[in-house]
Amino acid sequence: MSKRYLGIICLLYSGIFAYVVIFDKLKLFLAPRMQIYIKLSIIPMLLIGLIMLFNNKVSYKFKISDLILLLPIILLILSGDGRLTSSFASNRTVNLKNRTKTEEEIQEIEETDINTYDFTTIDFDITDASYSGLSGYFNNPPTSAKKYIDNTIKIKGFALKEASNIPNGYFAIGKYEISCCAADAGFIGFIAKYDNTKIESDKWYEIEGVIKKGKDADNYDILYIKVINIKEINAEKEEQYVYPCYAYDNGRCEAMSKYNLEY
Repeated sequence: MSKRYLGIICLLYSGIFAYVVIFDKLKLFLAPRMQIYIKLSIIPMLLIGLIMLFNNKVSYKFKISDLILLLPIILLILSGDGRLTSSFASNRTVNLKNRTKTEEEIQEIEETDINTYDFTTIDFDITDASYSGLSGYFNNPPTSAKKYIDNTIKIKGFALKEASNIPNGYFAIGKYEISCCAADAGFIGFIAKYDNTKIESDKWYEIEGVIKKGKDADNYDILYIKVINIKEINAEKEEQYVYPCYAYDNGRCEAMSKYNLEY
């Protein structure tokens, strides 16, 4: 029985690994550079399971501690589809920490007539590959970033309203960034200004807007998005996770290099 138990466990792991790879669900749990280890383990795990089940020359003494092998399987079942909610993001923010807390702390630059903006071409069309780098840049901009004020910007992500570090009258739009696996996921995103009564946390939106500059209570600069156009989008068709730029383009960070950002 002890040998068969381990054999069944190995076959279960092999089947689970194959499932998440075949149905492209591995990205919900691991960063791209870590996925290769799971893919490489499928065949060895399958072979070990078959050997433990059918090779009578192999023996093993069962220990109570072996039950811990069931824990990852149980956690995987409980995780459902693996998608995180905004309630998780409220306590796991990354680039938005220690930022503005009240609407009064933001001094907006004088507004420009929104009809003057042309969205047929977008200055900052944010992709998954540039998400992490631009989020960090916008939330901690250098003095030279003032040249991007009134540039157009387009972004997709889910809305976050409840976190204490989001100013009243504003919301954050973003995604989860992971460096290794879902356990280290943290929300990264961009502060945006819009009628909050029309925004729901956890809903996914595509927004177009213009970049504005303000200062928080500690006199730190922050770039945020003045929303001009907004529409709700289907979350199931969007990537929930993004990764540092080196996880894309074989580490060349091409999506970031095109902006020629000054630091």
